[in-house]
Amino acid sequence: MVMILTNKADKYRKIVSELALLREKFPFLNSRIRGLELKCRGRIQPTEQSRSYRVEIHYAPWDSPEVRVIDPKIQFTPGAHIYHNDTLCLYDWREQPWQRNWHLHETIIPWTAEWLVFYELWLLTGKWRGKSAVHGQPKPEDVAPTENHSCN
Repeated sequence: MVMILTNKADKYRKIVSELALLREKFPFLNSRIRGLELKCRGRIQPTEQSRSYRVEIHYAPWDSPEVRVIDPKIQFTPGAHIYHNDTLCLYDWREQPWQRNWHLHETIIPWTAEWLVFYELWLLTGKWRGKSAVHGQPKPEDVAPTENHSCN
């Protein structure tokens, strides 16, 4: 595996690009850059029958974005595909790590809306209807020091 080194300018260009794409594609999100991190907040109503959810997204280039539902606050509950730090389990990072060429408007925003649909179904049925991976204990080398990647 070849490691491509990046500098602050590369990271800043990536964040500015992501901000521009989010403002174009999802203008309802309040998106701001602070340092080398992009923070977005806004309401998502995944279906006409759904309630509206206020979400918060944190993204630092080229790390996995973190998404939380802040209103109504959704906290870790076994079976709901949410991590212990209350971030949504949107994809299996072990099978498909975050890619440098992915964009938030094409991945994280639609995946969050889809997650909310499955969350509402889970509230009704007690069964997670979306795709899921087996969530056992990850290997120590697969876990970042500050993250807990077990969402069940």
